[in-house]
Amino acid sequence: MIKDMNPNQLTANTPLAEKPRHQDDINRAVYYSGSVYLYYLQRALLAVENTCFTRFPPYGRDILDIGVGAGRTSRHLAPRARRYEAVDYSPVMVNYVRKRLPQISIRQADFRDLRPFEDASFDFVLATTNVIDALSPEDRISALNEASRVLRPGGIFAFSTHNLRYTRAFEGPRLDWSRNPVRLLLNGIMYALGSWNNRHIGPLRVRTPEYGLTNDTGHFYSCLHYYIARETVRAQLAEAGMRLLEVYDRNGKVLDEKDDDSGNPWLFYVAKRI
Repeated sequence: MIKDMNPNQLTANTPLAEKPRHQDDINRAVYYSGSVYLYYLQRALLAVENTCFTRFPPYGRDILDIGVGAGRTSRHLAPRARRYEAVDYSPVMVNYVRKRLPQISIRQADFRDLRPFEDASFDFVLATTNVIDALSPEDRISALNEASRVLRPGGIFAFSTHNLRYTRAFEGPRLDWSRNPVRLLLNGIMYALGSWNNRHIGPLRVRTPEYGLTNDTGHFYSCLHYYIARETVRAQLAEAGMRLLEVYDRNGKVLDEKDDDSGNPWLFYVAKRI
């Protein structure tokens, strides 16, 4: 069930199921769970990350990596950086990286509050795999302001975020058919888990002209993620003192403003601190 509303209509009398402020509690329950790191054990860089790092090289510079999970990007960036700092708001993730990658400088910190780091202290800030989308609409603005604050003038902010124009953004779980009985069994288990989570989280969905909050395939429909259109991303970045440079699809293709992006569940953005 999708709630269509104007964000200015959200008040103290709005029913609980229509208030996006519960997003933080819902997502924290997932990201603080003891086994959450198992979801992030992939080591290879994404195609779009390779494209970004080629076009806007972070190597030999001061890098802040936000939401590092199990350290996928840390393994690639830390050895090549002049200074590398990793943060994650999940204590489970932080403890995992400390044990597996003791050479990495990592601390528990919140994207909304990067006070451990001074103003203008980094050349490159990375927030990949849609980490900013775990935040509420209001907290997202705080996170963008913090990213801008810790960047030096001319510094690069690279991040991904879910795409409001994605045609399947507000669909629920569906069973993927397979001729392989083992794969079909696994698909059935994932479908059942997703359906169970969707029954509880789905009624909290919100959709406005500017953004959407919806549970999706991430963590089997148990999280509430932020979806946004490209023009709103550009405006939010400008308000935070950054200028949008490029937008990529998930395969690393540069998108023109007129290109159709409806087949992409998320997009990757590169902006410059003004």
